[in-house]
Amino acid sequence: MRGASVASILLGLGALCLLVAAVIFLAVAWSWLGVGGRTVVLVALTITAATLGTWLSRRGLRLAAESLTLVSLGLLALDALGAENAGWLGQLSTAGTVSLVGATLLAGALALLLVSRLVTPQVVSVIGLWTLVAGVSGQTAHDQVVLVLGVLAFACLAEVGRLRGVTALPWLALVGAGTWWAALLLVALSDAADHATVRAMWAQGHGVGLLAASALLLLPIPFSAARSRVRRACAAAAATLATVALALPGMDDGATTVAWVSLVLLLLWSGAALVLGERWKAVALAPMALSAVPVTVIAAYLLVEAAANTLAVGDPFTRTAGVRLPSLSLDAEPALSVPCVVGLLVAAAVATSVATSVTTSAGRRVVVPGAASVVALAAIATLALHTVPLWTVTAATSLVAAALVADAVRRTDRAGSVEAAGGGLVAILAIAFALPSALLCTVATAVLVLAAAAVAVTGRFLDARVAAWTVLPAATAGLIWSGAEVAAVDTAYRAAPILIVVGLMAILRPRIEVEVSAAVASLVASAAAVPAATDPTWSLSLHLTLAGALVTASALVTPSRRSLGWLGGALLAAATWVRLAEIGVHAPEAYTLPSAVALLLVGLHRLRHDPDAATMTALAPGLVLATVPSLLWVVAGDAVSLRAALLGLGCLALVLVGARLRWNAPLLVGSSVGALLVLRELAPYAGHTPQWVLIGFAGTVLTLVGITWENRMLELRHAAAYLGRLR
Repeated sequence: MRGASVASILLGLGALCLLVAAVIFLAVAWSWLGVGGRTVVLVALTITAATLGTWLSRRGLRLAAESLTLVSLGLLALDALGAENAGWLGQLSTAGTVSLVGATLLAGALALLLVSRLVTPQVVSVIGLWTLVAGVSGQTAHDQVVLVLGVLAFACLAEVGRLRGVTALPWLALVGAGTWWAALLLVALSDAADHATVRAMWAQGHGVGLLAASALLLLPIPFSAARSRVRRACAAAAATLATVALALPGMDDGATTVAWVSLVLLLLWSGAALVLGERWKAVALAPMALSAVPVTVIAAYLLVEAAANTLAVGDPFTRTAGVRLPSLSLDAEPALSVPCVVGLLVAAAVATSVATSVTTSAGRRVVVPGAASVVALAAIATLALHTVPLWTVTAATSLVAAALVADAVRRTDRAGSVEAAGGGLVAILAIAFALPSALLCTVATAVLVLAAAAVAVTGRFLDARVAAWTVLPAATAGLIWSGAEVAAVDTAYRAAPILIVVGLMAILRPRIEVEVSAAVASLVASAAAVPAATDPTWSLSLHLTLAGALVTASALVTPSRRSLGWLGGALLAAATWVRLAEIGVHAPEAYTLPSAVALLLVGLHRLRHDPDAATMTALAPGLVLATVPSLLWVVAGDAVSLRAALLGLGCLALVLVGARLRWNAPLLVGSSVGALLVLRELAPYAGHTPQWVLIGFAGTVLTLVGITWENRMLELRHAAAYLGRLR
């Protein structure tokens, strides 16, 4: 153990013993010592301990000085209790006694602090002031006043410590000030919340405590560095609390009052942020954010209610163009939509430094269109909260979309792409609003088609053109569908023109975004049209035929889309199969032979133009498709049939043609399928053959193989050479 630790233990125990002895002395000697004797003894002990502590401190014996100083301050507290008990100060209450002890400790600690830099007086001074504030607050009903004075007293104590050059006192005093300030804040908030009216808070004074708590947050500013963040943080906290105090009276008066009060505060702090400059702008951002919360909530509430009211008019294509929106019972005034949105835009511009860029012409070109469109949408939302005709909402929304796209088309900067995207989204929103009426939906969709076409043709940036071409086929399909609804065209006949139009778009503009959009639009339209047809099978066959023809045409017209020919052929084959199934055809050849013939023609065309092409690659797919389905039908069905005979003749022809032309594919496919067919023909009779015939046949075969082994090897070499010369 270190020597200093031993001294600390000894001195601490000594101080404790002295204080306990003093208490025992008071308890025992109080009855036989007179008032004068008790006074002389306590005062003498107090002065002696304080004097010795100061003297030891000056001689460098710090631990001993701390101990004796603690004893002297403890005796001083006992002096105060003794005086009160003797009745020298009258009849004090418990709170009064606590105040007396606190004031005595504070005065004694400050007196010792003037002649020394010991830690004990610093700690005891904070304890004394704490006790004094607690005692005083218990004696009066004006607790907020006491708490304010207590915070100020702790602030003064911290300044005393700073001026005296001690280290512990300022921090301890700041902790005490923060604690009592938190108590003040809780009491003031509770009082203001219980009297949340303008008259009660400001005429009757129930809101003064909040303003006082806000002002007290400014105390550290004079004592901090000029460019310190502490100054800005304290000012921001004070401004935020003042904002709460100003907004609180309107909290119980409904959402409309809350919105107006918050909006006024938001605009005031936004203006303050512009005036304060960049360095002090952070002071206004915190109350700005706080004021923006109720404004944002109420604006979002009104916008959502407006959208829901518009969408709730009816199911798609079930109302006329003159239908009116339902009436609403709202918690907030509909007219708040535009002011709230404007206030939020102003605050956002100030917070993000956009407001300074608006002073330039380039900044105005970027900011003004977007802000104007948002305000226009807010005005449309206000309109939608009333029982107005649906066409007024959809027309206004479509006009905003058209204006955005028109402005985006003429722009040469990158912001034009963003503006075009915004216009497209607004146009889609207009279509959603117009869905209950076929006529309104047609007009709104026509606006989207024109906007997408304008951007696709005249757009200056690739990303904008790609997005426009992606939207255009789907929008065109929607326009045709809604137009057909207006013209009372049966649902079953609406998808065919959509397939043709969007298919031609994909052929004329062979880009992946156009093709994917056209494919999706065609699929959705067909899925809606086919079930509505009187004969769904015939309708499905028609749509598959149109799709297959368009895909095949794209493969023939565009060299880079040659691979789509397979998809087109598959769609055409599927259309044929659907039609054959409808008329009751179940034979596999009706489904497979047309496709097999098409594959063989493609393969022969390749062999003609490419002398090095292999027949297995060019002809095998078509030959397999032409023979294997029929073979499977024969194997699973009757082996003795016309189908089996024709398949056998076909296999024989393939073998002869392959041998004559030296082509691998017909020779191998014909021989393989023919061999399996012959074995299938043998199967019914294999079970009726006598056993001796099988044994004799096996023996004969084995004998012949053994005798002609060498001869067959020679023939095998000749056959291998022959196959090698095949094409």
